[in-house]
Amino acid sequence: MSSRTNFNPELLPLDPSLIDVHSFLDNMLLAVEKYTELKGKIENSKISTDILLFPLLSQEAVTSTRIEGTQVTIDNYYEAQHEEEEKRNKDVQEAINYRNAINYAIERLKDFPMSSRLFKEMHRILLSKGVRGQNKHPGEFKDRENIIGTRGATRETADFIPPGPEKTVELISNLEKYLNSEQDDNNFLVKIAIIHAQFETIHPFLNGNGRIGRVLIPLFLYYKKKCDYPFFFLSKTLERDQFKYYRFLNETRYEKNWNQWINFFLEACIKQSTDNIDLLDKFNVLYERDRKILLTKHNHIQIDKFLRVLYEFPIISIKNAAVLSGINYPTCRQYMKTLTDAKAIFPEQKKRNTKYYHYDLIQLLR
Repeated sequence: MSSRTNFNPELLPLDPSLIDVHSFLDNMLLAVEKYTELKGKIENSKISTDILLFPLLSQEAVTSTRIEGTQVTIDNYYEAQHEEEEKRNKDVQEAINYRNAINYAIERLKDFPMSSRLFKEMHRILLSKGVRGQNKHPGEFKDRENIIGTRGATRETADFIPPGPEKTVELISNLEKYLNSEQDDNNFLVKIAIIHAQFETIHPFLNGNGRIGRVLIPLFLYYKKKCDYPFFFLSKTLERDQFKYYRFLNETRYEKNWNQWINFFLEACIKQSTDNIDLLDKFNVLYERDRKILLTKHNHIQIDKFLRVLYEFPIISIKNAAVLSGINYPTCRQYMKTLTDAKAIFPEQKKRNTKYYHYDLIQLLR
């Protein structure tokens, strides 16, 4: 629905009359069950938690950025990790910025609450290093209105006109208060569904609102101690249902259809949890395969340190593997040869500073 006036959203918490828990109760219970199963899969794995999170974070960085119109792939993302910044494709840099913003927020949340200050700091990182939107006040709330619709949309043709800049501080303060309160924490997936939708409705920045809004999902669950590390990324599923995602978000505004949105969000949680459980099962098998291959030829205590780097950077040279792992170059070369001979990784056809590709791992994330 178009509107020629700026939308003025309900303050949080929502009026109870807008929410009918019975309309999404089954999905809420199943979403929590699958979330708990995924959380347990990560916590009980023999593999270090941070290694398990590498593929989830990489996939999220690529997918959330792609929802906003970039053409980046997981292959592009990994190939660019060791390139000089000035040589990187800007789409890839956007994905890398997204990852950096998440990692920054994780560190900040150890000492600071979730707040508008954190949103701005993440936003500054997101729009840094020459990417799209670098001229749209990185790290600052909007100073003029933004219009949501097809490219070139006007006030008359817009799908949605967010609240004007004069309302931003008031609305974000209300969102921040609700986020930090204990209200609705028992139904934490429903609460973050509401928070995400409200953030997107406020649209506090001139650019990057979708990415910051999606980052809030895993960060909120981490902040509320629903997990030991942010792992619950939803962009992969939201990208598959992108137009439904936008439609149902919009219908929380003019039609106040919150039950439809919450139900959709919970279904996304179920799908993403199921997919990630399967992904981590395959990831565990792959990691153990590579570990066994190396142990057949090398009785070194550094094997796990080497694999940690390879699984964070599945496209990498021996030189970079040595630098990042702290293992000497000859040993890294031996490890690469063993995995290459076993056809677990594949070198490019280049004699100097050859990069090795762990295609089986990359394929899991495509």
